[in-house]
Amino acid sequence: MLPETKPGRRPGTDLPAALARIADERDWTALEALCDRHILAVEGELAGRLLVVLGQVPDEELRARPRLMLSWIGAYYATNGSDAGELRPHLRHYAELGTRLAAGMDVGQETSAATLVAVGTAAMVGLRLRGAGAEAEELGERLTTRAAQLCALPGGDAEPRTGWLAMQRGLTRSLMDDFPAAVELSRQAYERATVEPAAEATAINAAAHLAMIFAHLGHDAPARQWLDRMRRFEPPSERVRLLLTVGGTIAEGWDALDRHDGPRLAACLEVTGDGTRPLEVWPFVAALTSAHGVHLGDPAAALAHLGALPLSHAPALVAQGTAARVLRRAHVDLLIATGQATRALRVIREADPHGTWLALPAARLRLLNGEYEAVRATAARTSWHETASRRDVRQVLLLKAVAALRMGDRDEARRALLLVRRVRAPDEVLSLASLPAADREEVIGLGDLPLTEEAADRLSRARPVFPDRVELVELTTREQVVLAELDAGLTLGEVARKLVVSVNTVRTQVKSAYRKLHASNREGALMRAYELGVL
Repeated sequence: MLPETKPGRRPGTDLPAALARIADERDWTALEALCDRHILAVEGELAGRLLVVLGQVPDEELRARPRLMLSWIGAYYATNGSDAGELRPHLRHYAELGTRLAAGMDVGQETSAATLVAVGTAAMVGLRLRGAGAEAEELGERLTTRAAQLCALPGGDAEPRTGWLAMQRGLTRSLMDDFPAAVELSRQAYERATVEPAAEATAINAAAHLAMIFAHLGHDAPARQWLDRMRRFEPPSERVRLLLTVGGTIAEGWDALDRHDGPRLAACLEVTGDGTRPLEVWPFVAALTSAHGVHLGDPAAALAHLGALPLSHAPALVAQGTAARVLRRAHVDLLIATGQATRALRVIREADPHGTWLALPAARLRLLNGEYEAVRATAARTSWHETASRRDVRQVLLLKAVAALRMGDRDEARRALLLVRRVRAPDEVLSLASLPAADREEVIGLGDLPLTEEAADRLSRARPVFPDRVELVELTTREQVVLAELDAGLTLGEVARKLVVSVNTVRTQVKSAYRKLHASNREGALMRAYELGVL
């Protein structure tokens, strides 16, 4: 059971007097401790006062106290940053300085736990921003081990920035697509931070992060619980509010989407942006933005935005971990919504044809193509897999019910709908709105699926999301190879020699490809293949 936390007094109300005393006494050790506790809270005039005092620290003292150097960056942007939402310069300077300082720090020999945490986490941010998640987590493990050793020594430091290291490691793991470890580390961070009033920022960030993860995976109840815990704290300073609470806003956005509450979702996206802002959790924003485009927005516009989104982030960030999966899944969903079924199937096959994260769009394609047994097989294989999103599970089970009904098997459909009742709340609309409109009422009636009055009203106004039917063109690997060679200008004989087969074999493969593409000649087949995304 996690501790109950009540809002406390905002940190920093007694800072002006403390800063004046520190400046008079030139007590730089006290200044370090003050910055450790309050650097995330100061803003406005108070940040300006802190910056003045930091400017009085002699150069040799500043070099010997790297925590003050990092605090100087925070105080500078708190004083001079014109837009709290423009984080790029602040994050870049913070990460660059942390990386330089960490290069000269021997983690195993460092004697200050507070320095380990301050410098080490800045370096972790720098590694994450470069897409080096595994290196960031390896550094985080070493920092955690050494800090624990120092805190355990007689007369050693108390845990600095309580829970901060665990929270940073949780963020790293979530970006690496390791959600079980991310949840465990973020829970640790929250539990530790709630013991220390000065660690409210960590507790807020950890709770927001947990709400975001659970919402992303479609676990509605725990997401709302963590949102409630986040809201029990007094809001953080305007300067860091977006960084600390954006995860909570993402969670609210998913809740709004699940309920088909367009205005509320739009308000959340106004805060988070569209995935192009330099937030470390941008992949989670991108997932929500793309889902909005599929279900409540303009799928064609969302698909165009998705194509430009990777240009806003470093290539290494886009190509791995959670980001890679989010972008690929969004691409598939948007292709289906815009009627590009064959292209969507090709993306699934190239990405992970058996992955649970692509099971829902794969099942949807088969349903729209009239392959009902394939839908049932996909549902049986993935519905209760431990890695499957609960949001996807709801929809896969509903697709299974639709497939069974179309095959005349009402008992099978009823069994699937009994399971839907276990994973769907009465105010949830998204899964039902995603069904073909012609099947929706029968499914709701057969399964006796509960709907609140508000949910029923929103469902009645939901627009069609996916085409009623698609035609999938599935070429064999050899047929694709032969078409590609023809596209390169080779004759049938040249293709046969290159592939070391007979001309008759190539001719048979070409005829099969033409038939599937509804073409009668090379030009028509190649044009059709490009239109569908086969080539």
